[in-house]
Amino acid sequence: MEENSRRITNNTLLLYVRLFFSMIISLYTSRIVLDILGIDDFGLFSAVGGVVVILGFFNSSMLTATQRFLNYEMGRGNQKKLPEIFSTSLAGHYLVALIILVLSETIGLWFVCERLVIPPDRFQAALWVYQFSVFTFIVNLLSSPYNAVIIAHEKMGSYAWLSMADITFKLIVAYVLTCIDWDKLKLYGVLLFLSALIVRAIYVFYCKRAFAECSHKQLLNKDLLKKMFGFSGWMVLGTFSNAFSSHGVSIAINLFFTPVHNAARAIAQQVCVTMSNFASNFMMAVHPPIVKAYSRGDEVYMYKLVFFSSKISFYLLYVLSLPLILQTEYLLDLWLKTVPAHTVLFTQLALVEMLITSSYAPIAAISQASGKIKRYQFIISIGFMAMFLLTLLLYSLGFPAVVTYLIAIGIALAGLMARLLELRKTVRFPVRKYLAEVTFRIAITAILSSIIPIIYVRLAGSPSLLHLVVVALMSVVFVSLFFWLFGLNPFEKQLLLKEIKQKCIRK
Repeated sequence: MEENSRRITNNTLLLYVRLFFSMIISLYTSRIVLDILGIDDFGLFSAVGGVVVILGFFNSSMLTATQRFLNYEMGRGNQKKLPEIFSTSLAGHYLVALIILVLSETIGLWFVCERLVIPPDRFQAALWVYQFSVFTFIVNLLSSPYNAVIIAHEKMGSYAWLSMADITFKLIVAYVLTCIDWDKLKLYGVLLFLSALIVRAIYVFYCKRAFAECSHKQLLNKDLLKKMFGFSGWMVLGTFSNAFSSHGVSIAINLFFTPVHNAARAIAQQVCVTMSNFASNFMMAVHPPIVKAYSRGDEVYMYKLVFFSSKISFYLLYVLSLPLILQTEYLLDLWLKTVPAHTVLFTQLALVEMLITSSYAPIAAISQASGKIKRYQFIISIGFMAMFLLTLLLYSLGFPAVVTYLIAIGIALAGLMARLLELRKTVRFPVRKYLAEVTFRIAITAILSSIIPIIYVRLAGSPSLLHLVVVALMSVVFVSLFFWLFGLNPFEKQLLLKEIKQKCIRK
């Protein structure tokens, strides 16, 4: 167990080094792109690109299936099965890519041409963006099996460097936009596609040299492919409905409001994606050990790991999100030259919803490890689809655009209990212990640690760089303090102290 904990810690640190640089580059790149494209074109790119992402709902489910099957066999010590799993997964991804291409050039193209609200003078540019977004998505999809292999082998150092290459190319794209005198929206779509091609080539080259299963003779197991599609098929419910809960809402905003609202939502989503990467990086390191623990029948360690990772995921996000929520307007003014209307409120509410969902994200690893995902994914799909349909209904009744975030927060809270009750039925998940050890502890931590920073912001007056620094320091100190006092149990404190001591001794 200590060896696993040490490996998870090392992998997490590697991912955070990568994330620190990628976050800076991503935020800077977004600022440049928004400035060059303008608010209207930026919102149009978000809406058109959202159509492609919705059509690609099968991608993440196949990626999860590949990683799950690889980790399951690794946990059982069956290395000979890995080449067959990888080859079969690659064939499955090519089949999915073909399906997405057909859907994109029929249903997706019809929707863009007939249903999206696009200014007449930007219609041709929107079609360019759509077509190259389709090509970019397919290239990224075909890279997914290679990503899954790297993560399954827990080679997070390599993953960090490869991800940095992806981020660097996006920075180059932003720079090239400033140098070439051509329609910026069209150019942006073309450059993102070229960037995706180069990154895919790098991933393939590395994986073929580093992992035997990637350079092995292609082996297609039809029975295994059926199992993968069966696993993925139920996950499609969750991923498809999740696409509607995010990109579907962006399309609804395009239909009922203005491109300014789309731009505001796109910026809010960009902030949330950047912030949630802190928790997802930790989950990327902890997900393989959870699956391996389940496959070898070690439920005690698995549940300890899930409980601990749930709390750490929340802590990593909350310590960063609290100052951002309290100083949203000032930070957006620093980041962007022009802040679209509604962006501040959209961002604050999106962060609240993200904090709720991040705290129980690790429990999904148990469902995926067991393979008993049918009802679990059905529950997830109900929540996501309910959010989209309620948003559409309230928009048609004249409610403001911000109502979708209030719906999302309510459904996130209800979704926690629904997921826990389902896991209790399928894998005997200890719901009461989870609520006491995780939900109650992080709620106390969140409430107590936010009191003094909120009081300071109320009394400090106009936002400034000094106030931002003070709020950030307060957040780190008080969130860390109360998380240590109330968030962690004695065993988790002892484990953390041991890891810290070992790191200091090595230095």
